[in-house]
Amino acid sequence: MKRRNVFLNIILSCAMLTLLLPDLWAQNYGQVRALKNRAETVTRQKNHFVAQVLRSYNIPCQVTEEGIVARLHIQNRWYEVNQIEIIPVTEEVEGGYQVIAHEIFFYTEGDILHLVSAATIR
Repeated sequence: MKRRNVFLNIILSCAMLTLLLPDLWAQNYGQVRALKNRAETVTRQKNHFVAQVLRSYNIPCQVTEEGIVARLHIQNRWYEVNQIEIIPVTEEVEGGYQVIAHEIFFYTEGDILHLVSAATIR
């Protein structure tokens, strides 16, 4: 009798998992898809902002089809860009902080190029 109860409990547990897991997976999948879409949007905005800043300072650059700044031309030399980091420059105002500029770091093979722009990301 005891074995029969254990066996029935296992079957019921498996049945419950079979019914509940698809709903849980669907919710997580939807959240992951939304986060992935947001990440793609933010990356696209970042790349557009960097290219816009470079154009405003008349710094020649090469951009990939995806809009990523791949190379910079500075002082008669092309630099291959491996990574770009954008750091907001803030100022304390009444009620908090306000972004007044951005520091942009371009990491290349042997150098780190630094640009400060008064432009802000919108």
